[in-house]
Amino acid sequence: MTEQMTEDQTLLKVTAERYLSDNYDFNDRRERVAIGTYSDPAQWQAFTDLGWLALPISEDLGGLGLGAREMAILAELCGQFLVTEPLIESMAVSHAILSNSPRAEALLMQVAEGTIIPVAAIDEAGEATHLSPTSQLTEDSGQWHLTGSKKWISAGASATHLTVLANSGAGLAWVLVPVDADGVTRDIYPTHDGRGGASFDFDISLDDAHIIATGEIAQDSLNAYRELAMVLSSAETLGATQAALDTTVDYTKQRIQFGQPLSSFQALQHRMSNMLIQTELTRSLVYAACDAADAGRTDFGRFARAAKVKAATVGRKVSQEAIQLHGGIATTDEYIVGHFFKRITALESWVCSKGEALQEFMALPTAQH
Repeated sequence: MTEQMTEDQTLLKVTAERYLSDNYDFNDRRERVAIGTYSDPAQWQAFTDLGWLALPISEDLGGLGLGAREMAILAELCGQFLVTEPLIESMAVSHAILSNSPRAEALLMQVAEGTIIPVAAIDEAGEATHLSPTSQLTEDSGQWHLTGSKKWISAGASATHLTVLANSGAGLAWVLVPVDADGVTRDIYPTHDGRGGASFDFDISLDDAHIIATGEIAQDSLNAYRELAMVLSSAETLGATQAALDTTVDYTKQRIQFGQPLSSFQALQHRMSNMLIQTELTRSLVYAACDAADAGRTDFGRFARAAKVKAATVGRKVSQEAIQLHGGIATTDEYIVGHFFKRITALESWVCSKGEALQEFMALPTAQH
């Protein structure tokens, strides 16, 4: 993938990796999460200063106007360093949802400055799906009212604002809701990947400024958000997978058994070789999806779903192998390998699960050559 990157993309990767390596310590992260601090304001300010929050915002709206490949580079590093701040959530919302608001420029400027941390709220309990939510947006004489509930919002504990998907008289609607507004109830809970989830109940009055999109624009935004989320979750999974593999290789070189390093045993070499091959195949597919997105190709949806299925499958397999090759140490909270597995498992169902992506991929019309 390095050979395919432009000079600017290489600079982004090197700069971001250096910052996270120097400033994102695993033990500090673990201690912070243990006391219920899921997002560090100092880290978010650093992300702002580095331009990461402006990265997915188009230039005509005041951002850097970069694409899916650049977002995926950051997402991959989030997986490598187990970043708990909602960077991929914010990037996906900015690029696919807020950009369609009549107030897009003002809203996205606040995102780029770090004063708004937006996270999408689409999942509901029961039989409701994000394609047909039961949350309801009604209008009466220019006044809007939102009622309903949203569940299992990844990084919901860190959000300042939600983009809520609801049904309205014009079809689907996206609504921007401050999490601390009157009529909003938030239930925060710890998640096994350390990000801090939340569920919300809404019974709130809103004005026009909070309505992002309705009808066909809202539906198109949902489709774009889901497909971008598939790619970014696949890229973050890739980063965690690669880190789990690298940690395992290092461990087997140091761990002595029967008088020699574990890495000298041919059976273990074969297992780690297979882990590497599958990780590299995943990398090729994830960045092929990015290239399809950035080129505006019609097959982007196919690549996005394929990348989601491949990354989730390989990520789970490689991280499980990593735990097994480490032995008992990998199951402790103090050791990093188990945390890669936890994050990979959480990403498997974020926005679009592996099963959903596979079903949707199989339902796509056969590609024409």
